[in-house]
Amino acid sequence: MTTSRDVRVGFIGSGFARRVQLPALALVPGTKPTAIASGHRANAEAAAREFGLPHVFADGLELAGSPDVDLVVVSSTPDSHARFAIAALEAGKHVLCEKPMALDAFDAAQMVTASEQHADSLAWIDHELRYEPNRRRARELIRSNAIGELRHIELSLKPYLRGDGRPQAFDAPWNWWFDVSRGGGILGAVGSHLIDLCRFWSGSEITYVAGLVETFGKQRKEEMGAVHQVTADDYASCVLQTRSGAVATITLSTVALHGPGHLGQVTGSEGTLLLSGETKLELGKPGGPLEDISAPDDLWEKTKPNNMWARSFVRLMREMVQVIRGGAPQAEPATFRDGWQIQRVLDAIRGGRGVRLD
Repeated sequence: MTTSRDVRVGFIGSGFARRVQLPALALVPGTKPTAIASGHRANAEAAAREFGLPHVFADGLELAGSPDVDLVVVSSTPDSHARFAIAALEAGKHVLCEKPMALDAFDAAQMVTASEQHADSLAWIDHELRYEPNRRRARELIRSNAIGELRHIELSLKPYLRGDGRPQAFDAPWNWWFDVSRGGGILGAVGSHLIDLCRFWSGSEITYVAGLVETFGKQRKEEMGAVHQVTADDYASCVLQTRSGAVATITLSTVALHGPGHLGQVTGSEGTLLLSGETKLELGKPGGPLEDISAPDDLWEKTKPNNMWARSFVRLMREMVQVIRGGAPQAEPATFRDGWQIQRVLDAIRGGRGVRLD
């Protein structure tokens, strides 16, 4: 579908969509938010009032088939991603699906099949870190051989902070995030992004995976006081190897109360890239100091919230809308097939043993 009019955007899910994605559209020319759906209709109605959306649905399937929507953003819980994304593609819509893509690689494969059967529609995964300026610059440097042969990548996130800036482990009340049957846990929420970065930077598929997940916080209380058993992971660690021979390690924790936050180090035969936090990139050569080569961010303090996820989502959406309207992609967006490859890695990590992927 190519169009010169505004792309009408509908959102399935009223949590992340309301906090980050709907505010972002104010910075994405050529878009018009028109609809929102939530299993809790009151939540959808509240978001519709806040952002002036004319259409409200209590079921994502209804929104997926709405004639008033061109692009469906699937921002519901991961256990519902497959059915909503497939329904939207079958209705001729473009789809941007949140991560993790699905509950497992089987569901993700069904989504890939649907995307290939409806190839006129875009089917992307919201791996927005591909659009974060420093992580984009790191890719360009790696691909241009600025640090020589890629040898290993180390990525970590400790602690994991909630939207209010407090560690997730501190006192977050029970919600789907702590329920593995709904797709909760740190591995899917953030690990999927970091696995994607390893593929994005190296340009090579992951062929070996060894990892484990753990649940340290065994119980969570609802806001009203009821206690639930936590089944989703709050810690994950893995070692990956790419087809090209590079090795990556990833460590994620929501129970760490202190730490450097986002940290990444990319080691090549002729240099090092160091990513600190959300805004700093340094380059080091053998025998020399690290040099600050951080990329400027023209969206700084323009998004709500002002973090790399929100700023990068704006850039991803700008590109997606440009492509829908007939333009060519400037970056390399994550497709449903990319999401399936990542889901295979997630499944292998949860298996808790070394796995070779074809």
